[in-house]
Amino acid sequence: MPSRLMSLLILVYWSVAAFCLLKWDVLPEMSIGYPPDLRGIAFASESDRPVRWSIQVLDGPGPDDRRTVGEAVTTSKRQPDGWYEMTSRVDFDAGNLLRGTVLAMRESVPVQVQSRYHIDTAGNLQSLELQVSSKDFGEELVHVTGRLHDGEMRIAVRGPLPILNQNKSFRYEPRAVVTDLLGPLDRLPGLHIGQRWEMEVINPFTSQVERVRADVIGRKVIHWAGNLVSTFEVEQKVSGLKMRTWVRPDGVILRQEVPFPFVRLVLERRGEDGPETAESGASAIAGRPSP
Repeated sequence: MPSRLMSLLILVYWSVAAFCLLKWDVLPEMSIGYPPDLRGIAFASESDRPVRWSIQVLDGPGPDDRRTVGEAVTTSKRQPDGWYEMTSRVDFDAGNLLRGTVLAMRESVPVQVQSRYHIDTAGNLQSLELQVSSKDFGEELVHVTGRLHDGEMRIAVRGPLPILNQNKSFRYEPRAVVTDLLGPLDRLPGLHIGQRWEMEVINPFTSQVERVRADVIGRKVIHWAGNLVSTFEVEQKVSGLKMRTWVRPDGVILRQEVPFPFVRLVLERRGEDGPETAESGASAIAGRPSP
């Protein structure tokens, strides 16, 4: 039998250990908090260096069953007037992407998707612009613009044929997240298991705008940059397909699985960012005046 003093010390030790476990591991997961909003994402993503993503197709379950079909470059910058500008440039080979599927093409088909979002000082998206173009012919295939007016985001879609031209709109909630299918977000700060929020996702190929619910469904350890990393797993469903995002506890997004017909498409954050900026890559739309 331990002495009374030893029993007291053991009791104190276990009390302190239980308190630390509750404070550091249990309570943060039970504290749902506020969902990520556009202002928090833009502020957390602000950096002098761009973020590079490898676009990969998963042909099998193993880590070697991947093939790279393109690259994405994203950046977020604070403007002198306090607004934020988030840009992305995505380059991929549609022929290589669809290889082995019923939509397979015989030739390489390089495609570029550029996007630009303007967020005001209150964290509200004021305008957006997306372009899909053929790199071989330098032709614009799809041009999507959006402007916020009286709490409504008005979207205009223009294509090479009049039948492709559309106008649509949706009610914009304050600070709501709006993104496009291939323009990866850089960060999702302040995540906790059980969080839920809604966001608008634009498909630049079909011009569809879909309201999607995001759920932080749990924690998962993934392989990234040669290491095992603990992440939050966020799940969304877009057009009936599941979309997943893996986020480090500090809010940095490491991997995003993009729903794409017939293939499993993944955007993997590279361990080191390159010197090129997405602004220079998106020069075709960056030259236009800001709203």
